Amino acid sequence: MEYVEPVFGIANCLGTPVCKYLQYHRKLNYYVRNFKRIRDELNCKMEDIELQLKAELLRPLGKLPKKGVENWLKAVKEMIREAQVVENKVSNGRYFCRACNGKLVDEKTREMKEFLDNAPNASEGLAIDGPSAGLPLPTSELVGEEAVRNEIWACLMQEEVSKIGVWGMGGVGKTTIMKHIHNDLLKQQRFERVIWVTMSKEFNVMKVQDDIAGALQSKEYIATEGDKLRRASILSGMLKNAGKHVLILADLGRIWVRPISAFLCFLNNVQEVFDDLPLRITKPGYSFHGKFG
Repeated sequence: MEYVEPVFGIANCLGTPVCKYLQYHRKLNYYVRNFKRIRDELNCKMEDIELQLKAELLRPLGKLPKKGVENWLKAVKEMIREAQVVENKVSNGRYFCRACNGKLVDEKTREMKEFLDNAPNASEGLAIDGPSAGLPLPTSELVGEEAVRNEIWACLMQEEVSKIGVWGMGGVGKTTIMKHIHNDLLKQQRFERVIWVTMSKEFNVMKVQDDIAGALQSKEYIATEGDKLRRASILSGMLKNAGKHVLILADLGRIWVRPISAFLCFLNNVQEVFDDLPLRITKPGYSFHGKFG
């Protein structure tokens, strides 16, 4: 069985002209060096495009990768995996397989070179504008709460206000009011982004960070970061690049069913979560009438 593989390998090369076959045999090392050079160039190009794409997606938020860029990156990653298989096969090849290995390496090098030649043009941009500031939320008709809605709206229009708390008994319409505020902000187009995040029952800072990044369609940029302060710094950069924005954290009442002092403490801590970024944060979920900051 020791010579079966070489025999089959030679058979696969029978369609190759003899001179080319001999060239593959004699210059295998040359073909391998060229293969590795192109492979490394392709890998560097892929990493450069991934880095630039990441930067474009963060500046400003709301952009999406071009479909052609996404497809190219996906195909290149598969090509690099295939190249590794070829390299392993060649490194373990026997002397009688040199010609066939040379042919295999040459063909894969040509394929990688084609990917390099067809790489996305970074100067033309790798991302396109995504959806608008946000999507409207389904909500019921607002009845009898126009005065509260107008008071919240007036606070949002004041540049010196960075955080607003809305609290009250369950069922009085806090979330409904804030949904109307959210939708009206989208219509007015006063802010570049309007972000709605529903809080989970069990409060966790990193979970809140994940939810906000998810709402920004950028969760993958903090997914591998385990330190909440570094995650906060990343989120801070995202939100700064988003321009003027409103972040609404809904259903806080399911978490803070304790004295208002605890709620105020949470509002102060939220600023730390976002690395001291001045924010407009609306907090539906305890009951209105407290304006913070």
